[in-house]
Amino acid sequence: MNFTQNDRLKQVTSDTLIVGVDIGSQTHVYRAFDWRGFELSRRVFKFSNTGMGFLTFLRWTEELMNKSEMKKVIVGCEPTGCYWLTFQKFLQDHDIQLVTVNPFTVHRSMELDDNSPEKSDLKDPKTIALLGKDGRFSTSYLPSGVYAEIREASVCRDQIMKQHVRLSNQIQG
Repeated sequence: MNFTQNDRLKQVTSDTLIVGVDIGSQTHVYRAFDWRGFELSRRVFKFSNTGMGFLTFLRWTEELMNKSEMKKVIVGCEPTGCYWLTFQKFLQDHDIQLVTVNPFTVHRSMELDDNSPEKSDLKDPKTIALLGKDGRFSTSYLPSGVYAEIREASVCRDQIMKQHVRLSNQIQG
């Protein structure tokens, strides 16, 4: 969806829990903040990149929402690699909004906290969540049903057309 900066900022209200997740191949790291940037999680939490780990994340998020009297949650992550796609599917199945922040923006924003450009599992979730709080994110769409089939057919067609052009050039050469 194409939201303007103001539309993205309107999604973050005083009853919104913002969770920043640093995606990894085996383990994801997350921290939670309110709409003003106060950290609610008190420490960094980790969960595995499995169904059980996702359920642990969901249970922790619901407990934190109840404790802090939040009504909705926005989960932000860096879409690096393919490891975030299963997490996105899980959150979509549980009606939780996942937003993505640009990895380059995360890298550039690292210095705002402690004047150090170094990335770490402790800093990344905080930077991701604060970028989400400021409306510097984009929403991703994971199609389902016939729309997923259309996307897959389109990708297959593109691959076949590239292969056709490559073979045509090879024959002419």
